[in-house]
Amino acid sequence: METVYFNGKFITKEEVKISPDDRGFLFADGVYEVVRWYQGFFYDLNGHMTRLKRSLRELRINWTDTDSFPDFAEKLIKINSLENQTAMVYLQVTRGAARRSHNFPKPDVLPTVYAYAWGFLPEVKLKETGIKAMLKEDIRWSRCDIKSVALLPNTLSFQEAHENGLKECIFVRNGLITEGSHSNIFFVINGTLYTHPESNYVLSGITRKNILRIAEDCGIKIREEAVEENRLRFVQEAFISNTSAEVMPVTELGGNTIGDGVPGPVTRIISDKFDNEINSLKG
Repeated sequence: METVYFNGKFITKEEVKISPDDRGFLFADGVYEVVRWYQGFFYDLNGHMTRLKRSLRELRINWTDTDSFPDFAEKLIKINSLENQTAMVYLQVTRGAARRSHNFPKPDVLPTVYAYAWGFLPEVKLKETGIKAMLKEDIRWSRCDIKSVALLPNTLSFQEAHENGLKECIFVRNGLITEGSHSNIFFVINGTLYTHPESNYVLSGITRKNILRIAEDCGIKIREEAVEENRLRFVQEAFISNTSAEVMPVTELGGNTIGDGVPGPVTRIISDKFDNEINSLKG
């Protein structure tokens, strides 16, 4: 039976009771975070914690026990017997339950905190072949830097990609490629690595941050600069990044073959270095 964390307690998922007045349910008034367990440790948990605290501040949600997350995340792994496999922990924090009103409840109510863990198998074969993705006008709001649970535009767009046999939907805003429905995106043009700069239009990905660090250590030229959609014909390589997929090559985007249609050398270097770093942390 699956054990989850809910408002300070470890209980079975069937025991969880969330009020119909919860503002996460009524307004998508909440944030979330996802961390990956590598058979013994969470990767860059400090980075995830920094982003979580920022998202909470931006939405003015006062969860006083934020620093307890690393401890109960690891306990979820152990309680559910996931220590020796690849796993994820999902955390969601909403403003809490209050009678429906657009203004924040006064005085503050206690946030609703929910987390659960699950094991999964990484898509190793796709890293060798690459994936195909679609392009779509960015229909999301202008605060994509907040890891908000308000993901309806993302899910609608990803579903469209899924129904067309594609693995991701990449957004375009005012002619500039921003990011994916659940990933950041990188391009290689003439040996230089491009990705959209941090702004309110993209999420500051934890894997993105570490890829930039790894690329710099490898001496790869980096430009945090948005790539225009009409420059795709000049792109030799592309890949997406997120917590679950890590570094995932993109070999076709918007019906256009990227480079030679196979994962390119810069992508492979970064992917291999990322894997080596994970293996070194495993000891």
